[in-house]
Amino acid sequence: MEPIFLVNGHDYTRYLAEDGLKPSRNDVDAEGSGRNLLDALMYRTRIATKQKWTVSFNRLSAETLSQLERDMEPVFVRVTLLDAKENRHVERSYYTSTINEGVQRYIGGETVYDGVTFNLTER
Repeated sequence: MEPIFLVNGHDYTRYLAEDGLKPSRNDVDAEGSGRNLLDALMYRTRIATKQKWTVSFNRLSAETLSQLERDMEPVFVRVTLLDAKENRHVERSYYTSTINEGVQRYIGGETVYDGVTFNLTER
């Protein structure tokens, strides 16, 4: 199954860098989890796991980046990605706090952005 990156009904898959989707799993621990100060033994109660994605793009036109920024503007956004564990396309709610807009260039009479990156964290 092929990777996909859909946000707000817009398909940005073709703009992704070759290594543009990097998934990872984050554990959410209960309060009180941590190391015992006497023997450094780890105690933890995992209450959930959440996905985190590092997303990076090749060159984007000013129009494409503008649309992507508008799609990512709400506090929580619905994003469809290929879930590694389920091996299928899954839509989930994510948030992001920082979008690195990369390098702004003016090429052939057009403004473009190289290397746009951001992290998505599952709600």
